[in-house]
Amino acid sequence: MKRVLFGILWFIVFFIVLYIIYSVVLGVIVARATGAHGPVNYQEGLQAGMAFAQAHAHALAVWRLAVLIIAIVLAVVGSVKGVLPGTRKKLPAAASE
Repeated sequence: MKRVLFGILWFIVFFIVLYIIYSVVLGVIVARATGAHGPVNYQEGLQAGMAFAQAHAHALAVWRLAVLIIAIVLAVVGSVKGVLPGTRKKLPAAASE
């Protein structure tokens, strides 16, 4: 049961980290798409981001799904193999003589 809970915890960690990376990369792409000067204020930046999201809605959904699947695979494989902290199997107790 402990391994399952730690697996879920690691899924959450992987998902958050991967989603932050995805968001930063996407932010850089949107910033470059708006031009060299970029938006002047928050409202222009918000409008540019919304226009980009509407124009590329399918691709963004695919990448979000990819982030989810990668996080699930990393957490499951890491938990099953016992690579992640908290998911290692207990060592067998030494037989006392």
